[in-house]
Amino acid sequence: MSLFLYITVMDSPILLGYLENILGKSHKRARENYAFGCPKCNHRKPKLEVNLHTNEKGENPFECWVCGFKGRTIKSLLKQLQVPAEQAYEILRFVRKGDEVGYQPTTTVELPKEFKPLALATHTSVIANKIRKYLYARGFTDRDFIKYNIGYCTSGDYEGRVIVPSYNESNQLNFFVGRTYENAYHKYKNPEASKDIVGFENLINWDQPLVLVEGVFDAIAVKRNAVPILGKSLSKSLLKKIVDSRVEDIYIALDKDAFKRALQYTEQFLNMGKKVYLVDMQDKDPSEMGFRNFTQYVQQAEEMDLGKLLRYKLS
Repeated sequence: MSLFLYITVMDSPILLGYLENILGKSHKRARENYAFGCPKCNHRKPKLEVNLHTNEKGENPFECWVCGFKGRTIKSLLKQLQVPAEQAYEILRFVRKGDEVGYQPTTTVELPKEFKPLALATHTSVIANKIRKYLYARGFTDRDFIKYNIGYCTSGDYEGRVIVPSYNESNQLNFFVGRTYENAYHKYKNPEASKDIVGFENLINWDQPLVLVEGVFDAIAVKRNAVPILGKSLSKSLLKKIVDSRVEDIYIALDKDAFKRALQYTEQFLNMGKKVYLVDMQDKDPSEMGFRNFTQYVQQAEEMDLGKLLRYKLS
């Protein structure tokens, strides 16, 4: 099926430079998303994401994932930040509607041809040992290397990265995450493929309590029936799977930066008739906590209802 991708014709480096003069240093995210410090909530981390990729409607959506400050255009962003008119006019010269070009989306995912299974690497390999040490520190075990088919690349587009594959219920690859195991500016590099999937679907028991976490490293580290969200929102496929399943209890274990989203998910699942528990992450990621500490917090998780949900929203 032929789809279309609208590619911006604005001069992104120039526009980015202007925005950095206003918002401070940016951090590159997926595709043309850049994260800045949010001037509304002044969160310590760069949580205001601005999309420099102009869509078919001529929009560049932006949103702070902490306080909810958002809008659809660069013009709206500048107006809300009270940027002087002359300066705003100069910046907006570099924002134009994109040209339409043919684009065939990626329908299948393949592991990088340079992929090497970590479980098969010898213990004399300096690189493999370095990766093992990195993963052990994040709560992984040798058994996890086999269970999740974790690997790495020493060349190619994913050189210097740990590769964590995800498979669907038919054991077919549906996504993978490439994460650097050394200090690097771009921590993650993922394939250009749909995230409307269920992460680790082949390993989930849909008759047992479910734990929702943010990423694949969290899901592996907690050693539970955990599904990584892999994005800013629940995928349609994951929602449908949960609705159709016999899962009754859902534990939401997102970090404090994503508390607003956690409340949104809570409301969705309560309306589905599920029992929902909010796990207090103590300002840590699951992969930082380790299995034992995480288990303790799960046991202490608060069962939610609509009354508690409303109180959290108003607080």
